[in-house]
Amino acid sequence: MRQTQARLGATATIVALGLSLSGAAEAQGKQPSAAAKQTARQLLVDCRAKLGANKLAEALKDCQGAHAIMGVPSTGLDLARVHEAMGHLIEAREVALEVTRFDNTAGNAAFATAMTEAEALAQSLEPKIPSLVINVSGPPSGAEITVKVDAETIPQAAVSLPYKVNPGEHTVIVSAAGFGQRAEKVQMTVGQTRTVDITLRPAEAGGEDVVNPFGTPDEALSEHEGGRQIPVWTWIAGGVGLVGAGVAVGFGLSFSDAQKTVSRDCPNNACNDTYTPAQAQALQAKWNRSLGLTVAGSVVGAAGIGAAIFGIVTAPKKGAPAPSTGFVPWIGPSGVGASAFGHF
Repeated sequence: MRQTQARLGATATIVALGLSLSGAAEAQGKQPSAAAKQTARQLLVDCRAKLGANKLAEALKDCQGAHAIMGVPSTGLDLARVHEAMGHLIEAREVALEVTRFDNTAGNAAFATAMTEAEALAQSLEPKIPSLVINVSGPPSGAEITVKVDAETIPQAAVSLPYKVNPGEHTVIVSAAGFGQRAEKVQMTVGQTRTVDITLRPAEAGGEDVVNPFGTPDEALSEHEGGRQIPVWTWIAGGVGLVGAGVAVGFGLSFSDAQKTVSRDCPNNACNDTYTPAQAQALQAKWNRSLGLTVAGSVVGAAGIGAAIFGIVTAPKKGAPAPSTGFVPWIGPSGVGASAFGHF
């Protein structure tokens, strides 16, 4: 019974689509071939099924095919709905508006219903479409500035005015003769209006191409232009620090094991009868050795890692003159320290 109902429902859908698409020829004075109309019917049925199954890319392809063949309100409305589901709000509204402008002088009821629904869809989408405001500074007034959002160039007269984009990530690229190029990635959400301020620097001052995914162009430029001249001793100190930390961990575990054994078998510094004097001395030596190396490893590890962090943080940027004074940390068998240097 259910299978019969399903077949009847599918048949009713196809019949309805057939009547609707057949009316397209009369409404527009076109006469698509029988094969074209049959193809459009099946594509529209498939599009709706795939949209319901959230197979959006496949649904879009089917609906685009059906609309390309028939170009009527029913195919356009389904295409707009697929675009909306995919987050293509601009495309969805554009197709919906196209449907509302359809010439339905023949009074096709199915087309009239689709046009009414398309108008409601277009109105609901308008406040959801994000706006991007791009402000550019640096070049003098009147300079020719090129602004692109993704692959589309914005007319110069429209720069700094709200520019409609779909939700999601976009790349803003700004350039001007003599000022290099800057690029910034911007994440837009539904209904958002966001202002992006981009400063172009003269090419000789380092106005290279920079892509900034964090929305702070000055920080990105500084990181891109500079980098730091990390001194060799920083890497050595860091390596020694890691070795020291490893030693501390390894012998810390050994000391913990010796501590447990002493607490169990040698309370009050007196081992039980199962221990020979040699074994008791060996246990004491393990205790002392593990404790000493744990402490030494911890000190060396902390000093080495700390020195490496200090060296990285205070390292000059590439291209900057070497500092006239400073110090170099050192780690040796006798302890840790630092040697100062300077030019007077």
